Amino acid sequence: MKKLMLNDILHLSADQIDNSKIGLNMKWNGRSHFSNWYESDEYNRDTDFNYASHYGNNRNYTKIGQWSFGFVRLQDDPNKWLLISVGEITSIPTVDKRGACEHIEIEEFQGLIGRLIIRIHKGNTFSRYIFEMNRFINEAEVVEILPNVYEPIKFEGFDKVHLSFQTLKHILNGHKYYDYRAALMGIKGIYCLTDKKQGKFYIGSAYGVEGVLQRWSNYIDNKTGGNQALIELYQKEGDKYFEENFEYTIIETFEKKTETSKIIDRENYWKKVFKTKENGYNRN
Repeated sequence: MKKLMLNDILHLSADQIDNSKIGLNMKWNGRSHFSNWYESDEYNRDTDFNYASHYGNNRNYTKIGQWSFGFVRLQDDPNKWLLISVGEITSIPTVDKRGACEHIEIEEFQGLIGRLIIRIHKGNTFSRYIFEMNRFINEAEVVEILPNVYEPIKFEGFDKVHLSFQTLKHILNGHKYYDYRAALMGIKGIYCLTDKKQGKFYIGSAYGVEGVLQRWSNYIDNKTGGNQALIELYQKEGDKYFEENFEYTIIETFEKKTETSKIIDRENYWKKVFKTKENGYNRN
C-alpha cells in the first residue's frame, strides 16, 4: 500500500512550501513541549514555542508572511509528531527583544490541529527544532488523523494507575476524563505517594464516600492531605516541589462496601512492606 505523505493532506504548492517552516518541538528545561501545549487552556493553547523570533544571531531566521507548521513529539514514540499549530507570522520582535513572533492561525488547517500525527526521524539535531519545510515535506509520513483531539491519558485498569502530579491535576480538574474520574470514585483502596527526588514513599488509604477520587483531590488542593510529614516537607519546599516530584499510584483496590477496618489493616501491611515509617513519610 502506498504511504500517505504529509503534503497529500496539506496540498501545499511549491511556493507555499518554500515559504513555510516546520517545527519539531521536543522539550525545554526538562519539560516536554507536548505537555506545555496539552496542559494549557484548550481555548488558548500555548504554542509560542513554535514561533521563535531568532535562531542564534540569525536575524533572517523568520520573515513576516511565512507559515509555520508546529508539531510536538509524542511521548510513546520519538518519531511521532502531533500537529498543534499552523500560523502565519505577522510581526517579529527586534533582536534585543527576542521572543515569540506574533502570528495568526491559518483557518484552512484548523481541522487538523491536535488530530494529525506524522512520522519523521529528526535525528540528532537536538539543538534545532525549526526547519525549512522543504527539508521534511517529502519524508513526513501521515500515521493517523484522529476523529478527536489527541488524548494521552487513558484509563487502562487500576493496575496501571501511576500518575504525575500534573497529570492527576489535569484529570481531576479538567472537563475531560469523566471515565477516569468515575473509575477513581468507584473504588476504595490503598495508594502510594512517591517522592521521586528523594526516593521516599507515603502509603495511604481511601475509604470515603467518593473513594480514591476524594482522597487524591485533597492532595491536589493542599499537596499534603493533612499528613504531618508531608506538611513539614511542604513548609520547607513549597508547592513547586510537590508539583514536580510527586507521583500517585494505586496499590490495591476494594469494593465500596468493604469495611473500613479491613482497608486500614491492608494499609498497615503495605507500610511494613515498603518500610515507610522507617524510611518514608508515614508517621504512624
